Amino acid sequence: MIDSRLVKCLPLAIALLLGSLAPSLAHDVWLTLSGPASARRVVVNYGHPDDRPPAFADKVVDIFAITQSGRSSLLDGLAAASENGFQIARTKPFLDDGHTLLAARYDNGFWIKTTGGVFRNATRRLVPDAVESVWSAKFAKAITGADAPWPELLGHDLELVPLSDPAKVQPGEALKIKVLFRGKPLSDAEVERSDGKTPVAEKDIPTFKTDADGIVTIPIAKPGPHLLVIDHRAAPSVTPDQATADLYNATLWFGVIASERGR
Repeated sequence: MIDSRLVKCLPLAIALLLGSLAPSLAHDVWLTLSGPASARRVVVNYGHPDDRPPAFADKVVDIFAITQSGRSSLLDGLAAASENGFQIARTKPFLDDGHTLLAARYDNGFWIKTTGGVFRNATRRLVPDAVESVWSAKFAKAITGADAPWPELLGHDLELVPLSDPAKVQPGEALKIKVLFRGKPLSDAEVERSDGKTPVAEKDIPTFKTDADGIVTIPIAKPGPHLLVIDHRAAPSVTPDQATADLYNATLWFGVIASERGR
């Protein structure tokens, strides 16, 4: 089943093109945590809460743990694993001080649609008569707790940048996020909000639109994990000899703690 999120706020001509794209192009990559703080692992998730194809460790270009004192790579030892019945990629354990920004880039590669209507993870070099061709890249961020370096700009092609500490927002408040595409504000774009684990019908996922400055206001209704997601299509592709368009996906995962007054 094709994920309609990629086409919600695009012109009709683009929507007709994307409506036929492979489901794997529209899947999200997001980061979550496992293990105690003394032996924390980062989990690379792929898909949607109700549709979880494997996450491939060798598609992760880089993955970092960033603290106020610097950044360290977690790429060494990243490997396939199984969690709750899903195939994920998982880092080696590391010491998490509870104030860490995690970040990863995931190259989903080139995809073509053959004249027979079949999608393949390939380029025009082998399929020169491809009907469609796209490149897909995914960017993920997560915050392990309050006072992480959440304002840091990572230079991702598509990036969700909080304007206040996501781990300190309270239920009933709102979190403002700036959406950047190639370093510039992305206006009139839709950001989805979910918990990253509960299957929800596509039509029931709340979406919030960025303003002229690329800022979106996300209401926080309850405590627990929160996953923000955005998709964006850019045409022509940066590599026009291999793709018609580039498809970008960015996510931000964080936890909201229940306030004392709400208990």
